Formats: sequence, structure tokens, C-alpha cells
Amino acid sequence: MIASNTIANEIFKILKGNGHQIKLFTDEGESTVDPEQGRRFYISQLGSMVNLDETENKREIRVSINQNTNLDEFKDTLAQLKNLANRNIIEYTLKSFTKHIEPKDQDYQAQKVRDMKIDEGISPAYGTSKSSYQKLESAKLIIKHTKPVNEESRGSRSRNINAIYIENAEGERYKMPTNNLAGGRAMLRHVKEGGTPHDEFGQHIQEQTVELKKLKEFANYSKRNGLVNEDTADIVEAVSQRISSIRETINKLKGIKAYNEAKDAFESKEVKINETDRTKLRNQFTVRTFDESLNDALPYVNALVKEMKAIREADAFAADTLDSLMDTIEKMDRVRLRKGVNVKSDPENPLINKSVAGKPMNVQIGAVMEYLSTAIDGGKDQDQLAVLLARFNDVVDNVKDGAMLRKAVDAIKTLMPKLTATASETTSVQNENQEETFESVFNKYDFNKLFG
Repeated sequence: MIASNTIANEIFKILKGNGHQIKLFTDEGESTVDPEQGRRFYISQLGSMVNLDETENKREIRVSINQNTNLDEFKDTLAQLKNLANRNIIEYTLKSFTKHIEPKDQDYQAQKVRDMKIDEGISPAYGTSKSSYQKLESAKLIIKHTKPVNEESRGSRSRNINAIYIENAEGERYKMPTNNLAGGRAMLRHVKEGGTPHDEFGQHIQEQTVELKKLKEFANYSKRNGLVNEDTADIVEAVSQRISSIRETINKLKGIKAYNEAKDAFESKEVKINETDRTKLRNQFTVRTFDESLNDALPYVNALVKEMKAIREADAFAADTLDSLMDTIEKMDRVRLRKGVNVKSDPENPLINKSVAGKPMNVQIGAVMEYLSTAIDGGKDQDQLAVLLARFNDVVDNVKDGAMLRKAVDAIKTLMPKLTATASETTSVQNENQEETFESVFNKYDFNKLFG
């Protein structure tokens, strides 16, 4: 059998010979310039990817294109790749996707290879043809396989998993509820750090693997049966994002730093669903008869629907608040500051002390609005402005819409030139000679940098 490195090099020659600009990635998803180490060949102009996949049972050249790929530009390349596969008795597959393909879309393949790497003190996988083991000091991960392990096939100890067990220092063994290897490694870390599968955080890790399994089943069922439509698209998208989030979280838990951070921030919560919500979701995702195997996924989907609804309501409230704030600022010619407040030199002013420099835009906007809400003078004509500034500060942390954040920056930029110092107690605030405007002061700020 011709070595995979040779096949990879041939794929590289075909792609370059047809004038394609390509980026190479190893089977672990790392960028490389060595064609023989390449297993993912990304053609950015065409939004396409050529994969060389290998398992203990087969090798495959898998080409992924999107619906906008110009096949006239690619047909000669495809013919040569297919010919290469046929000459070397390798399977050849061509798949078309509805979206522009990016390297990250293929990362699940790289994850299978990364799954068995040494990481954070976890030993390399070893074992027999039917069982694999990984150790983390006194804790052990045990993997039972459905097929004999092929030692010559890289990553074979992460495939064909029948069951995963965790064994502690006393030899007590616990079976994980799913065959998710990243979840098994997360539990391995938890047991090594003194936890048990039965404590709250141990139960949380298991629940994450169960939720992941159920949501993947739900997503596959929805797409397979054509249930992604105008009424359900947002739900299916939320499910997909949650799947990615859980995968990332579970995978990080094997590391001591991420584990400690997650454990410290952990709060136990129960996912429930009432019968009204269950029935509504069943009706939305029913093909003649509802697949009862998906019933356990509905509480997780319902939780995502409620979270999505809460985010939309919060966004609407933030948008209304910002509109009112902008309208109020535009109607005011001047805004008085409290007596003794000098915005130009006030150490409490975030624009002066740079205390939020480099932090997310939400944090920067919130800090400035909070400061301004307390810096402006009271009075019937200005109380509404102070309230709106404080109100938007309360909600800005959860705003993800870039356009809304930019509008908030515009509100601050509009307000700044209108700030005026209060007059002394014995002088009328209408006395122009006693007022000091700050327009020239704040014109020097580069707001694109301040809120970048």
C-alpha cells in the first residue's frame, strides 16, 4: 500500500498544477507547509476543501465544495483527484454544501486525532486490541472498543468506542453515560482532583455529555427530515451553537486551569420542561409521527428557546433605551455637570484614567455611561438623561449587536461637546462667561481607538 505521505504529496501537486492557491493542515488541524504532512487542503478562492482521511478500515479522498463553487474551474482538478484515488484503490467522495466552507468546518475530523494526544499530564493511550487506557496520576480512563484496535492506524484508540469507564485510586470503576471521549477525559481530571462522578460537578460533567448527545440527535433528525423552515430555523441554529459550545467546554475541562475556572464558576441548575412547551416543540418537529427517541432532547431545546427569547427581549429593551437616550441628548443644547466636577481632570473619568482601555467595547461604553450618569447635575430637565445613561449601562454587557454598540458610541460622542461646568452658587448658570464648554477637550479623543 502506498504511504499516505506519498498520496498527500500527489494531491498537493495536482492542486498546485492546476493553479490553485492552497493552505495545508495536518490531520490534527495544525497549519503546515510540508505537503507530505498535509491532510486538509483548503482552496479559499473556491471555498472548497480536499481531505485525505485514513482509518483502520479505509483511506478516502473526500472533496467538499459549496453550491457557489465554479465547477468549470474545478472539473479538471476533480478528474485528476478521482483518477489518483482509482489508481491507488482509495475511496473518492464529492460532497456539496450550501455554505462557503472554512477550515474550521472540518475541525471535527482533526478533533478525532487530537483526542488521543498527551495533554495536561494525561498519558498517551495504550492497551490491548479491545481496551485502551489513559492515566492521570492515580486516576485511569478505560475505553472498551467494538472492533480490534489497529496499532498502525493513527488515532485508532479514539474510534469504535463501546463504553468508557473512570477508575479512581481505590480501583472503584464508574461507567460514563455516553461514549464521548472528551467527557471521559473531563471526568478523569475531576476524579484526579478529588471529585467523584456522583458529586455535583461530576453530575454536571455527565449531564453535559448527555445534553450534547441528545442535541446532536435532534439536529440530525431535523435536517434529515427537512424540518428546518422559517418557523424552526432559529431553534435549529441555537441548537447548533449550543453543540459547539458544549464541545469546546468539555474538551477544555481536561486541563487543570480550565477545570478550576469552570468548577469555581459552576452553579447547579435543573433543566425542566412543562407539557405545554413540550407539545409545542413536538408539533414543530413532527414528521407525520413524532420520533419518540427525541423526547429526551426537548428539555434542552426548550431551554435554548427560552434563552433565545430572553436575549431578544433584552436586545429590544436595550434598543428602545438607546433610542430614547439619543433622542434626549439631541434635544439638549447643554448638559450641566455637578458642582466641583471637572471632567477634563477627574480621575474617576474612564476617558481620563484609561481604566477600561483594551477591554471589550461593552465594558468601555458601560463605564463611560455610568460615570456620566453620576457626573451630570440633577434637575427636572436632566434627570431623564441620567436615568437613561444608567439604564443602558445596566444592559450593555449583554448587547452583542455591533451596530447597537456603535450607536451607543455615537451617543457619547454627541453628548460630550454639550457638557458644561456648573456656575458658582452666586452666579447664574445662564452666564456664558462663567460656563466652560468641553467641546475642544473631547475633540482630541479618537473614539475609534477608545472603543475599538
